[in-house]
Amino acid sequence: MPVPADRRRSHLARDLGTMTLSCVRVDNPMALVRAAAWSNAMARLGLHLPLFLIHDFGVLFTMPRGAGGWTIRTREDQLARVAAPPVTGVLDDYRRLVTDVSTSEVVEKLAGMRLRDELVAVLLTRVLSDAYHRWRDRGKSAGREPLPLDLGLYTDVDPAEHFREFDPRPLWGLLGHLDEQSRHIYTSVELIDLDTVRLLGMFKDTAGTGDTLGGAIDLVDLFAALGSPEAHDVAHFSLELLPSVLETRRASGVQTFAVDGYASIERKGNVDSLVLSELAHDRDVFEQKVVDQELLYYGREREREDERRLQYILVDSSASMRGQRQVFARGLTVALLKKLALQGDEIWLRFFDSRLHETVKIARAGQVPVPYLLSFKSERGRNYAKVFRQLLAELTRAAREGRRRVVLYIITHGQCHLPTDVVTALGQLAFLYGIIISPSSDVLPDFVPLLHRHQIVLPEAFVSRTGRQRRALDIVSDATARRRGK
Repeated sequence: MPVPADRRRSHLARDLGTMTLSCVRVDNPMALVRAAAWSNAMARLGLHLPLFLIHDFGVLFTMPRGAGGWTIRTREDQLARVAAPPVTGVLDDYRRLVTDVSTSEVVEKLAGMRLRDELVAVLLTRVLSDAYHRWRDRGKSAGREPLPLDLGLYTDVDPAEHFREFDPRPLWGLLGHLDEQSRHIYTSVELIDLDTVRLLGMFKDTAGTGDTLGGAIDLVDLFAALGSPEAHDVAHFSLELLPSVLETRRASGVQTFAVDGYASIERKGNVDSLVLSELAHDRDVFEQKVVDQELLYYGREREREDERRLQYILVDSSASMRGQRQVFARGLTVALLKKLALQGDEIWLRFFDSRLHETVKIARAGQVPVPYLLSFKSERGRNYAKVFRQLLAELTRAAREGRRRVVLYIITHGQCHLPTDVVTALGQLAFLYGIIISPSSDVLPDFVPLLHRHQIVLPEAFVSRTGRQRRALDIVSDATARRRGK
């Protein structure tokens, strides 16, 4: 049932009224619209905080201090806006909390990253969620509705007028509670892992849907990734690999439309690709050549559609992949996904343990699902025979429906034992590229000789940071070079 317009206006007026308590001054009216977007995203994660609190902390995370950015309101300015002397103490405590947070080195670095709204909302949730859940106010989430994102509704608004229209006592209680939780809030800010934030910020559309993290599941993945020490280790390793990977350029072939350079002379094409010497013919000759389709056109570079492959990446997520194996496998997967995407092929990503998990399809735009990769967890044991028989059935069915060539990457460990008949059958449907990470013995699994190509990551590769990085880049380079072979 749609929310009545008068109820939406009342809810907006209340939230705008809370801005009277804001102690961060910003001249840009878009700051309020962004704060409304952060509030809506946080509400999908279960946090219903007043707009002034979301605005103040969000501005600290996204804008620099000083000219063109934000400033802290003076004590006199804030008291004049509230006009409530009995609450002077809690206002001073809140201003002190915001000032302390603004001096954090983490906050200064976040402000220079130009973060997207969804990522800012998840960071705010990480910082303020514990304090919110400890706030014993029964009405803290009552009647909450999504805030509109129309700039006109936030322009030339006097918060003090709306502040007088509702009972502010719950807000005073919240300010007192924030003072009690101030050390915890500051510690939560300091615990933000900047490398994880930087990695997440590098990929604009992590869902691969064309919009920016619009679904609730994407926000949940982001929230989990920002709070997981294992995800932080993967992010650090991924950032070591990506600078080398991002130097990749797309492969090319021949096309008829005007993009990139000339590659050939063709009998078909657009008028703008016509060879200019063709215009020198007499009119009758030119018209005859048009009828006979004998005009010459420049052909331009393009990847040939019949050479496109499906890059299918399977990542083992069983308990045997925990620790160094998991960090290496997922960091390698991020780098491999990005490089394959830059080369223009379609990519499917899938985790497996005792079953095959959902397929994440990455289109040619190359948007890597980083939050999903960082936060995915599994506690389902392992049943490799069942998993790969199911995979064989799926690839067999796909082979009947189309003739696209498949490159299957299997990232697992030395205790992964597969039925040899299944691997042999898979080898007839796809090019098999195995990556066996840190085997616990010198004896490799029986299926390894049946792979078309494989890489063994020995425990010695984890002795040093440089050695681990070099080994992963060698694998990425070799795996992606093979796709341009015969």
